[in-house]
Amino acid sequence: MSRRVAFTFIVLLALAMFARPLMRGEVLTFRDHADYFQPLRYFTAVELRNFRLPFWNPYNASGEPWLANPQTAVFYPPFWIFLIVPFAQAYVIFLLLHLVLLGCGSFLLFSRFASARAAFIGAMTLMLCGPTLSMLDISNNLTTFAWIPLVLWCGLSGASSIACGSAIAMSFLAGEPLFAAIGAVMFALVRRRHLLDISLTAFCLAGVTLVPFLAMIAGSDRAGATAPEEILRDSMSPLDWLRMVVPGTTAHELFIPIVYIGIVPALLALIGLVSSVRTRTARPWVLLLALCVVIAAGRFLPLVGDLLVKLPVTILRYPARLVPLGALALVALAAIGFDRIPRFTWLTVAAIVLIIADLVPRIAPLLHSAPFDVHAVPYSLNIGRDGKIARSMQPNRAFDRRVWISGYLNLFERRFDAWTAAPVVSQSYINVYAAAFRRRDVLNSMSIAYVLTATSRGVVAERNPSAFPLAYFRDAAGRIFRPASLAFTTSALFVVLDAPSNGLVVATQQDAPGWSVQIDGKIATPLRDGVFRAVRVTRGHHEIAWRYRPRAFMIGSALTILALARMLLSEKFVKRKWHGKNFDRHPKFS
Repeated sequence: MSRRVAFTFIVLLALAMFARPLMRGEVLTFRDHADYFQPLRYFTAVELRNFRLPFWNPYNASGEPWLANPQTAVFYPPFWIFLIVPFAQAYVIFLLLHLVLLGCGSFLLFSRFASARAAFIGAMTLMLCGPTLSMLDISNNLTTFAWIPLVLWCGLSGASSIACGSAIAMSFLAGEPLFAAIGAVMFALVRRRHLLDISLTAFCLAGVTLVPFLAMIAGSDRAGATAPEEILRDSMSPLDWLRMVVPGTTAHELFIPIVYIGIVPALLALIGLVSSVRTRTARPWVLLLALCVVIAAGRFLPLVGDLLVKLPVTILRYPARLVPLGALALVALAAIGFDRIPRFTWLTVAAIVLIIADLVPRIAPLLHSAPFDVHAVPYSLNIGRDGKIARSMQPNRAFDRRVWISGYLNLFERRFDAWTAAPVVSQSYINVYAAAFRRRDVLNSMSIAYVLTATSRGVVAERNPSAFPLAYFRDAAGRIFRPASLAFTTSALFVVLDAPSNGLVVATQQDAPGWSVQIDGKIATPLRDGVFRAVRVTRGHHEIAWRYRPRAFMIGSALTILALARMLLSEKFVKRKWHGKNFDRHPKFS
């Protein structure tokens, strides 16, 4: 089987999987698609289509740095398809392209130690298996995971430093720091030459997102700390790994709902393990599988669980997310095992047919689709427009996530939400948010005007008439005045008011490094009112403008520009583009 034939089959397989939503113009609906990644990507795409760079999301958690969140993928080239293709089709094509990337990269990787037919069996299995497709709705995990086989292939094939660094950088820009870091470590283990050059290339290319992300983590007083109960909930016992080879079973944990990889790949992996366990080819995959089993155990192995709880990094709060890496190891062993059986054409065809027949019915729920709807929230547009939404009590039983305005659903119609689904939230803000349900004055000062409450009749939206405006003037006596006008963008906040006396203007948006403020066109001294931004004004008419330009973004942008310039001016690029075309025609310049 040639590389071209294998890639063609991989593309056709991916197209067949997504044929229904593509032909109907629908989007996938399983779990986090509808209330997390679709509104996140829709909001980001709308801003970019209107030529606005979304530095800041003012609608969630009283404001959060948007570009610093890798999940937004603003500077990830495949994401730009959302700028030129209608959203529903772009959403499906974006996922399809990454499955193709995963399949092609896996074929290249497995071809390094197995025959082409075995590599194709492995690539096809990895594309169709439960652990991979369970990441469709947590698409930042899928998009980064799709780069890992190509990153490893670059390391094994002796690709240039620029190619290796570019692949590693793309894996981070795809949106999942944990998988990107794991891929980079695995790359370092298989390639020792030019590691410093490759590391600097990757860091600088990803700098436009990586530097703001690191600054956000370092500047957060939570820094992604994980609650112990989250580690306990999203662990996977060593025995649960047997579900990967037992049909008709699902995992107990929530992060990867389907862990099944198929009976045929499981048998082939067993053959590969038994026949090659002492060889250098199989040993790294056995080690990877063992590490995934141990780390994913979490609560089931007390020493591991204690270690994960103590690590103050958000990326390890779901230890069961390592299941796809374990599946990669098993599929690699299956490719090795396939080369240990007789090389009959009918066996290859039979294996392909059996794998497809076994896996496709089980992954069907993950591919369910429905029409895309930006008006999914069943409330009047007024709710969340003049004040923030909060939730006092979550329903105990299954409920409609649209009614609860879960995830980032508020972004579709730009409703203000006092909470967020972001992976990192300031602990000081969490404390204020929690206090709002114990003290009415805190609830009011946070501009929480609507409270969703679960009752026996369902979810009820209650109005808080005493909530302060989203920005307000407070005089020395503590009286609150509404501004004449107020406007939000994804990089600025504008307030116009007539102050009856000297006092403080407060915007109920979180303060963060990078915000500056001007009053009537003159630079003013920014202040804080608890966790919110504030500035002192004198009596009279004023026009106040807060603008957000984080220094970390400027530094990261400069690093990325330097890396791109280095790539364009590299010796091989210059020789290929100029020396071969022009210098050969004019020997006097050679």
